[in-house]
Amino acid sequence: MTGRDYRSFLTVHRSGSKETGRADEADKLLIRMKAGLGSTRYQKVDYDQMKAQTLERRIAGNRSLLKMNKLREFSKVSKETTLLKQHRTVWQRELGRLDSQRHRLEREQENAILEGSSEGSSITMFMLEAEDYKMQLEEELEKFRKATAEPIWTLRDDLKVWLARNKSRLDRGEEALEEDHAEVCKVVESVKEQQEEVMKRLSHEQWSLESELESGFLQHVLQGTEKHVVEGIPVEAEMLECPDLELRESVLQEFLLLDEKYLEKLRELDRRHAGTIGLSFGGWTRDDHLIFTSIVEMYPRDMQNRRMLYIDRLKKQFPKKSRVELVAHEDWMINHRYYNQLRHTLINSWARDKQELYERGAATFADACLADELQRAAAIDKHRQEEIRRELYEKVELWREQKLEAMRIEAELEVQRLRSAQRELELEKQKEEKKRAAEKEKINVYKEQLRKEHEAEEAKKRERLAELRKAMAVQAAHDKERVAFRDHLQQLKVEKMKEDQMRLEEEEMERERRLEALREQVAVHVESDPVRMMKDTTASKARMGIGAEQDVNIQRPLFDMRTFPSDKVMADPRLKLEQALRQAGLHENPYARRMLASTQPLRPPRRDMKSTLFKDN
Repeated sequence: MTGRDYRSFLTVHRSGSKETGRADEADKLLIRMKAGLGSTRYQKVDYDQMKAQTLERRIAGNRSLLKMNKLREFSKVSKETTLLKQHRTVWQRELGRLDSQRHRLEREQENAILEGSSEGSSITMFMLEAEDYKMQLEEELEKFRKATAEPIWTLRDDLKVWLARNKSRLDRGEEALEEDHAEVCKVVESVKEQQEEVMKRLSHEQWSLESELESGFLQHVLQGTEKHVVEGIPVEAEMLECPDLELRESVLQEFLLLDEKYLEKLRELDRRHAGTIGLSFGGWTRDDHLIFTSIVEMYPRDMQNRRMLYIDRLKKQFPKKSRVELVAHEDWMINHRYYNQLRHTLINSWARDKQELYERGAATFADACLADELQRAAAIDKHRQEEIRRELYEKVELWREQKLEAMRIEAELEVQRLRSAQRELELEKQKEEKKRAAEKEKINVYKEQLRKEHEAEEAKKRERLAELRKAMAVQAAHDKERVAFRDHLQQLKVEKMKEDQMRLEEEEMERERRLEALREQVAVHVESDPVRMMKDTTASKARMGIGAEQDVNIQRPLFDMRTFPSDKVMADPRLKLEQALRQAGLHENPYARRMLASTQPLRPPRRDMKSTLFKDN
């Protein structure tokens, strides 16, 4: 133990005189020096053990962190797998629906072709022209294939044959093939340029056909559900006869008023949805918009978490677009769909009301003609004619009011339908926002809990630090007293050592005097004999055989062997066990060492062979 190890000499201060206190401290130090480190009156701090415990806790914390990260990754993968399963179910259902729809349309097309090809059909000529056009397209396709595709395949086969024949020569780099190889490369480059020109021309024709298909005329022709309305007074209404010109003008004027009302509604609808109409495909490309619409319509409206699923599918389909852009395009699509539905409803209502007005006008004119004929036949007076006319006017006014009320109710129903759709969308968005808010709240609660735990741990550490500083201050005071006491003891020890040194020097001098006296007593007094140095020794004589016995056995070993033979050594079970463990590679295992220590020999050792130096504690 060094002089700097003050922790092993901790003492307790007691009140009293200085001399009594010093004596007590000396007694305690003496007792602790005798007891050694095994004393039960104090405990020594094992910093290595504390470091090992700290390392174990750090390793356990890292393991917990890795486990938590694995659980998080597993949860993420599980969630992604669940979403993919739901997407796969929807895709399979949509694939079956599209397949059945394709078969149905093909059957309808075949039935339409068969009906159109039959004699007496109204579209026989059209179907014949379609068949001729189809045959013409097939002939043009065959010509195109022979002019473009077949030469390419022929050139490909020729190049394969040429390469197969001249591959070894090309590998050797013969100069005779350089011209042929350059000519082949020129031909290939020329074919590539021709194919590029053909592809550009075909792309231009494709773009022209798509533009023609997207034109307003074809869209109007192919738009079967929306009726076409001709503005102004219909020709059929102008051709109707009415004896009362004023009644005829008022009825025909109703057509213009009806057109003006519906045109005003359409203009108002266009003004309200100017932002929606102004953006072509919502600012996206046509293909992206079609993909977006197909994905949204793929998921049924009664499906649970429908919006979350198709938003996730759209994120995977459009990875470069953010969620804000997807939601904005979704809102534009809903508004555009609502605009088209409302416009379609207005146009159909317009056509229906105009047809009803025509039918009602025709009936009114027929009643007027009948009334005129009755007046002429029965000589009805003017007053009766006025009453009939008034009744007719009242019927027209009543019909007008009914139509206006029906139009107002339809508009209110459409507005309510739009509001309900928007309300459902808002509810779904609110549910998703609440779900996100709940998740954020859980995260905040978890962070707050971690912060509180860290603060509590820091408070405990600060309290422990304060206690340690206080203990260190007390220890410093004790150390000062101990250092002073040890300085005094060191001085006493130095003085005693000086006295002992002087005493030892005197004893050494006395011993040297005694040794000198003994040397004089045992000094050798022998005469000089130089010849003895040249004589043979007993060992040399024995080696040369001088004076030795003649019956010496030369096969006798030089030294007597007092040990164990090899069979006895190999019969020891400890050696067998050690060899078996060494061959298995287990001789360095702690369990193997315990087995070797516990294995007993064949015969117990003699008592005089046991060591008394090392004993078990």
